[in-house]
Amino acid sequence: MRSFLMRGVSVSVMALALTHGALAFEATGNDVADAFLSRVEAGNVKVVSVGSVSEDGDQVTLEDVALEGKTPEDGSGTIGIITLTNGEEKSDGTMSLDGVAIEEAVLEDKDGASVSMASLTLTGVVLPPADGSKSFEETADYNTIEAEGIEIAEGDVTKASLDTVYAAINSREGNLPTSGELNMTGIAIAVSELDAGTAKQLTDLGYETVNAEVAAEFKWDPVTGVLDLPRLDMTAAEMGGVALAVQIGGLTKEVAEKLEAAKDNSDEAMAILQGLTLNSMRLRFDNGSIVDRLLDQQAKTAGSDRAAVVSQLKTGLPMMLALLQNPEFQAKVAAAAGEFLDNPVSLQADAKPAAPVSVAQIFGTAVMAPQGLPQILGIDVTANKK
Repeated sequence: MRSFLMRGVSVSVMALALTHGALAFEATGNDVADAFLSRVEAGNVKVVSVGSVSEDGDQVTLEDVALEGKTPEDGSGTIGIITLTNGEEKSDGTMSLDGVAIEEAVLEDKDGASVSMASLTLTGVVLPPADGSKSFEETADYNTIEAEGIEIAEGDVTKASLDTVYAAINSREGNLPTSGELNMTGIAIAVSELDAGTAKQLTDLGYETVNAEVAAEFKWDPVTGVLDLPRLDMTAAEMGGVALAVQIGGLTKEVAEKLEAAKDNSDEAMAILQGLTLNSMRLRFDNGSIVDRLLDQQAKTAGSDRAAVVSQLKTGLPMMLALLQNPEFQAKVAAAAGEFLDNPVSLQADAKPAAPVSVAQIFGTAVMAPQGLPQILGIDVTANKK
C-alpha cells in the first residue's frame, strides 16, 4: 500500500542516493555507518572506500565516500559528506534513521555523463534489510526529502538542472500516507536537448531554454475513499502554465491494496479502476506568451497579420467542433475558444457532475455515445476566467 502512494519522484530520489550493488565493503568499525553502507550495497554499487568516520552524540558522519558500479559500464560516484542521525537496525531487519544528509554527490557513467547534487536531506527514513529479503520499493519510507543543486551534464556542458526538490508526507493513518506535497523549482532544460521536432518548434518560437516549476498536493481518506488532488501545477516561464485539480471517489484502503497487488496485471488493475468515480475535475491553461508567439508565427508564415489569422481560426471553429455532435456544448466551446483567441489569457474546463460518475460509465459513454459525455460530466468551458 505504501509503495502504491509513494512510487514516483520521491522514491526515485531515495533510490538514486541510497541504493545499488551487493558487494562486500571494508567495515569502518562504526555499527551505524556499516549498517548504512551495507544497504547502499544492496543493489548494483560497490563502496570502494570511506575516507573517515566520526561520531558525535547521535550523529555519525562519513566523509569522502567513493562508489563504483558492479561493472565498468555502471560508472562510478563520490559523496563528500554523509551525516546519519539516530540510526538503528530494527528486529525486522530494516534500518531507521531520524535523518540522512548528503552533500556534494556526483555519479558519472563511463562516457562522461554525470548527475551531481549539492545536497540531499531526508527525515524519518526507513531502509530495507541489507540481505535483500525485502525490496526497497516495498519497505523504504520517509517523512520529507529535500534536494538542492541538481545538474545533469556531459563533460563540462550542463544539459539540465534543478534548483530544489521538496517532497513530504504531511499526515498518516497508521503507516498510510494521507496527505503530502511535492515542489520542484528552477527546472532548466536546454531546448537543444529535446527531441528534434520539439526542439525545432521551440527554437522557431524564440525559446532556448525551458524554465519550469512543478507543485502538487494530495489528501486521501482511506475510509471514505476520497482522493483529493487540489493542486498539480506545471508552469514554464514565458510559455504558460497548466493546472489540474481532481477529486476521485471509491479509493478505499481495500481498493488501494487490490490495485497494489495488481500492479503487474494491467487487465486486473483496469477492472478495479472501473469502480472508482470522478467527483470533480478542473483543467486550466494560463498563457505566458506561447500562444501569442504561435499566432504571430502563423501570421508570418501566411504573409498576413495576427488579426486575420485569429479571424480565420474562429471561422473554422464550428466545422471542427461539429465532430462533437453536441450543438449545445459546441456553442459553449466555440464561444470560449473565440474569446481566448481574441485575448489569450486563460482557458479552463470544469467537470462538475451532479453526482459522482463511475469510471465504467465514463468509458462506456465514450465508446457508445461520446456526444453525451459533456452532460454526464457537467463540463463547462470558459475563457479568461479569474
